[in-house]
Amino acid sequence: MSEVLTLCEGAVLTHLATRAELAAGRLAAADDLRLWARLADGEGLPLAGGGRVRTVVEEGGPFLAGPAGWLADVAAEDVVALRLRGGRLEPSTVKLDSFPADRAMLVAQEFGERALDALRSFAEGIEPSPGVPIDAVVLELLARAPETFADPLPPLAPLLRGASLEVRGGRVGVVGTPWDTGSVAGLSPLDIMRLTLSRSALRTYDEGADLSKAVTYLSRSPEVLERIADEVEREPLSPRVLEALPRTEPAALLLAARSAEGEGRSFEAAGLVGEALSLAPGLAPAERDAAEYAACRTDPGDPLPARAEHLFRRLVAYGDRPARRRLVDDLVALSVRVAEPALADLALFENDVVGEFLDARGVWLRDDEVELLESWRRTPLRLWEVLGVEGEEVTLRDAGPGGNGPVTVTDELLSRQAVPGDLMLTRLLGDGRGPRVFGHPFKVAPERREEMLELLTDPVDPYAVAAFFRRAPRPPGAP
Repeated sequence: MSEVLTLCEGAVLTHLATRAELAAGRLAAADDLRLWARLADGEGLPLAGGGRVRTVVEEGGPFLAGPAGWLADVAAEDVVALRLRGGRLEPSTVKLDSFPADRAMLVAQEFGERALDALRSFAEGIEPSPGVPIDAVVLELLARAPETFADPLPPLAPLLRGASLEVRGGRVGVVGTPWDTGSVAGLSPLDIMRLTLSRSALRTYDEGADLSKAVTYLSRSPEVLERIADEVEREPLSPRVLEALPRTEPAALLLAARSAEGEGRSFEAAGLVGEALSLAPGLAPAERDAAEYAACRTDPGDPLPARAEHLFRRLVAYGDRPARRRLVDDLVALSVRVAEPALADLALFENDVVGEFLDARGVWLRDDEVELLESWRRTPLRLWEVLGVEGEEVTLRDAGPGGNGPVTVTDELLSRQAVPGDLMLTRLLGDGRGPRVFGHPFKVAPERREEMLELLTDPVDPYAVAAFFRRAPRPPGAP
């Protein structure tokens, strides 16, 4: 440790103080002050004015904590400068109206190069993390050029973010770094690099930049292209990036299509998908999208009940697309995985994905199909009591107070699972001929009847309903 202290002698690191930090009497040291947190771990570092600064590790930590009043002269939004001199920390506040800009640029450049090295080492399985530790880079800079931090520079985290780098938990990576390392499990080292650098190019695009290299990365890896296309649908590209994409490349056309789809412009997306397939007939993601768009065009000779079943399947497929998949995933996280099919139905209707489907795909739907979907939007979620089962017919009654009279539905699957007295949470949707159960009902224990009915107020909270199936029933007599 003494060698590190000697190396850091005279160096100053800065941090923008927040009101919450000052109230707690400690400074967040995950990023800007990471090196000082490393040195203050254990016995701490002495303060020039007396007392010691120690590293405290808690949720959201580490933090630098000093004696009472050690930050008394600091106001919220002040830039705190902590200089190590003679083995002691000297706190002060500084104005950054002027600072050595050339040194700041060199610091950002060094971090950028080291972040790329760290990504490469991670991709090749040499390092477990795709980012480089901030304190390690600062020490390397001090060893090579001790004057680098001789004067106060802007706090490291905002400085590096301004240089199109990402800062996470004391590590720095290029934009698009796979911090969730499990998300790239199974990818080859080359594909991890392609995925990250493609993300980075799309997210950090500047006017006049060349995106051809990123498109080349995507064109050479079907798996990376599919992942980036899904991400683009979740977070559509800006008009400037779309304009810069080389439209002679199938991969670029697919990204433009997914961006349009993510913004609800399915008709435009279908045209772009067609262009991509004309250039690359076997492009798998484009083929699947084209098939989904084509499936919206139903046969006018089919009766409406048959088309209604097909429409519901299209609606479920639409809800499972990347731009909306999180709606189901969020509900599953609150509930149980086996309930996912029923949760998908909940996500579709309580988040009005039906309305989005109508806006995006309505150009391909027939008038009676649009009317049917509009009626589905108005159909509430209800708790139904099974009164009787005969063959494939199931007779239900609204279990709520003042509920409607018996309703009979024909359903092969439900009739095999339901028995009189069961409580089913579902939505009875019209098919042009009568009510049907298109989705997957939740089965509710009779003793939890009132608990569920309390959740079915307008508007229904899908997250509360999802959580209902994870938590234990309320004890008898509990409020």
